[in-house]
Amino acid sequence: MKTVWKILLTFGILALFILVLGLVVVFLATGFGDVRGLGGGYVAVIPIKGEITSGGCGGDLLSGPVACANAEDVKESIREANEDWSVDAILLDINSGGGGVVATREITKAIEESEKPVVAYIGDVGASGAYYAASAARRIVADRNSITGGIGVRMTIMHYYDLMSKLGVNVTVIKAGEDKDVGSPYRPMTEGEREELQVIVDKTYDDFVATVAVNRNLSEERVRNISNGKIYIGVDAKELGLVDELGTFEDALDIAAREGGIEGEPKMKAIEPEKSLRDLLQGSIRVPNDVLYNIVKYLG
Repeated sequence: MKTVWKILLTFGILALFILVLGLVVVFLATGFGDVRGLGGGYVAVIPIKGEITSGGCGGDLLSGPVACANAEDVKESIREANEDWSVDAILLDINSGGGGVVATREITKAIEESEKPVVAYIGDVGASGAYYAASAARRIVADRNSITGGIGVRMTIMHYYDLMSKLGVNVTVIKAGEDKDVGSPYRPMTEGEREELQVIVDKTYDDFVATVAVNRNLSEERVRNISNGKIYIGVDAKELGLVDELGTFEDALDIAAREGGIEGEPKMKAIEPEKSLRDLLQGSIRVPNDVLYNIVKYLG
């Protein structure tokens, strides 16, 4: 009889464990309730520094990398922060004048889809594409003397056909399709080609304005009135509604902690993508001089 009771008790405990586990799974899957502050009290700090790109940052082994924000790296960092149970909020540390349209949109989408609250801090510069991405954050904190805004789109095409002519260099282009060499540096641009490219720039600009308007809860008309490519210092940007608060990095950290439901002193966790041998060869990692000296000495 005792054996039967032991078996029943064991099954009862197992059933209770399965029930509790199931409720936890349902709780997490449905997003029921406010789960902020249930992590380890950390704010993940993700840098967006330099030009926003879709490729590598360039540089070499001696001088080190050229500062840039690779879209894949930033997206991976945001993904990692969302999967880290100890992180309750994300703080973007921005110092960038923008960059590629596609790369900027990818970062912006990752911010918009983040499961954890994201706060953006603009230190020295957060303009153009960098501001586009920052607008997707829950709150934007900017230094009062920071440079921000710059809402606009630019396409730059270099022409050097006149110089080539003076050097006696001729280029023959064989093409199938009338517009295949639009923007060619080897010849003057036609008025029709200029109009075609202007249409592309205008559509990209309209998307920029619409996105900022939605993210900042402003009318498109208002955003358009202040988005002629002009940059603003932090004080003016706040008056225009482009940023929420003026403050330091520490202020932004406190706001991110508050958004994440963290009580007490927030802890920072720097999240940056791991570097590979490929990054080393492409110059994304700088080799210290003493290490280089020892390598050369050993090989010599």
